[in-house]
Amino acid sequence: MCGEMAGDPLATILLLGLGLDEFSVVPNVLPEIKKIIRSVKYREAKKIAKHVLALKTEDEVKEYLRDVMKRKFPDMPID
Repeated sequence: MCGEMAGDPLATILLLGLGLDEFSVVPNVLPEIKKIIRSVKYREAKKIAKHVLALKTEDEVKEYLRDVMKRKFPDMPID
């Protein structure tokens, strides 16, 4: 995936869980994206994506993904 969403750390686990395995990102977010990809098992990402697909609103999705990221990567700043 190429574009803004590919470089959004909040979306990385979701995109992995949806089956994407190639990301084109700007250099300044590359270390964060690599850390997320290397730290998350596909099975876990798939489970997260399945949960997201059951949510009703964009706000619910963002809140859930923020919670996931805060638990897994407490030191990573999430917008």
